Amino acid sequence: MVYTYPQKVRKILRIAIPSAANSLLDIIVLALGMAFMGRFGQEYLVALSVSTQFVMLFFALNAVFYVGTNAQISRLYGARDSQSARLAFSTLITLCLLCSAPIIALAFLLISPFIAWMEVSPDSSALIEVFLLITIWSIPAMLLRNIIVSAFAAIGDTLSVFIVRIFSTGFCIGANIVLIFGLELDIVGAALSGVLTYVLELGVFAWLVWKKGRFFFESWRLVLEWRYVKAALRIGIPAGFERFLTLGSLVLTTKFIASFGDLAVAGSQIGMRIEAFVLMPGFGFMVAAMALTGQNLGAGRIQAAMDLHKTILQIASIIMGILGVLIAVFAIPLSEIFYRDEQVAQIARWYLIAVGFSQVPLVVVFVLDGVLRGAGITKLSLVLNACSVWGFRILPIWLGIWCGLGVWWVFVMIFIETYIRAFVFYLAYKKGVWKKQGRF
Repeated sequence: MVYTYPQKVRKILRIAIPSAANSLLDIIVLALGMAFMGRFGQEYLVALSVSTQFVMLFFALNAVFYVGTNAQISRLYGARDSQSARLAFSTLITLCLLCSAPIIALAFLLISPFIAWMEVSPDSSALIEVFLLITIWSIPAMLLRNIIVSAFAAIGDTLSVFIVRIFSTGFCIGANIVLIFGLELDIVGAALSGVLTYVLELGVFAWLVWKKGRFFFESWRLVLEWRYVKAALRIGIPAGFERFLTLGSLVLTTKFIASFGDLAVAGSQIGMRIEAFVLMPGFGFMVAAMALTGQNLGAGRIQAAMDLHKTILQIASIIMGILGVLIAVFAIPLSEIFYRDEQVAQIARWYLIAVGFSQVPLVVVFVLDGVLRGAGITKLSLVLNACSVWGFRILPIWLGIWCGLGVWWVFVMIFIETYIRAFVFYLAYKKGVWKKQGRF
C-alpha cells in the first residue's frame, strides 16, 4: 500500500495530536503544581520537584507495561487478530494487578534512602517525605491507566483518551485549588489531589474500555496467558530498564545540580517544566511512530512504514525546531512565571538555551526510538540510550564538576550528548534491523 502525502499526514496527526495534547494536560498539571507550591517558598518548590523525580523512577515500570501493550496490540491490530489482542490485554491487566502490592512496598522502602541521597535542605526533605508517603498509593492506578491508554494508542484511537483526560485534568486542577488553598493543606493537598485524580481517571478509562475497546476487550475476565506475559516482558523489560536508566540520569543530574544549592535546583527544575511544554509534540510523534510501525509490520507493509517514518521526521523536526528557539529566546520571562529570583532565572535560562537549540536532534531520537519499540526491538533501544546518556552525558558532567567547573557545564553536556545520541539512532535505523522482525 502506498499512501499519498496528505494521507500520511492525516494518519500521523490523528495519533500524534491527541497524544501530544494528553502530554500537554499532564504538563499543565505539573506546571500549576509548581506555581502553587512556589507561593509557599523555595523549599516547597524544591520538595515538589524532587518528589516528582522519585515518582518518575516508577515510570520505568510504566514503560514495561506501556510498550509491552502497545507493541503487541498494534501488531495484532495490523494483522486484524482481535481474539489474540483481547487475551494480551487481559493478561497485562492481570499482571499489573498482581504486581501492585509489591510495587507500593518497594516505593515505601525507597523513600528515606532517596531523600538522604538527594541531600537537599532539612525543610525540603521533610516536605518531600510527607508528599511521597501519600503519592505512592497512586502508582498502581497510574500503571493500570497507562495500559488502557497504550491499548487505545495501538489501534490509533488517541482522541477518546484525550477527551477523558480533559475531564480528569479539570478535576485535578479544581481539587488542587480546594485542597491546597481552600482547606489550607499546602503540599498534603497537592499529594491528595494527585491520588484522587488517578483513581477517578482509572474508573473513567475502565468505562471507556467497556464502551469503545471492542477490538482488544470482551469482558473483565482476568486471564494470565504465558505467551503474552513472555512477549510483554521480552519487549517491555528492556524498555523499562532503558526508561529507568534515562530517568535515573535525570535524577542524578538533579543531584549534581543540587551541589550548587537549592536555588540552582529550583532554576533547573523550572527550566525542565518549561521544556516539558515543548516536548509535548515530541511525545505525540513518538507514539505515532510506535503505533504505525507496529500496525504496518503486522500487515507486512515495510515500505509504507518507511514512508511514514520519513514524514513524521519532517513534520516533527520543523515543529520542535521552532518551539526550541522560542523557549531559548524567551527563557527569562517564561521562568519568572514560576518564581521571581535573578539567580533562579539565570540558571533556567542556561538550561533552556541548551535544550532549546537541541530539540531537533531530540525529536529524531524520540521518533526513531518509537520505531524500534513499535518493532519490538527494545534491547537495541536500551543499549543506544544507555550508552549515550551515561557515557556522553553523566560521566563528563561528573568529571567536570569534580574538576571544579560551574553549573553551566551540566547544560553544555546535555546539549552535546543530544546530538551524539541522534546520530547513533540514525545509524541504527539505516541498518534496517527493525524491518526484519516480521510478526510475533
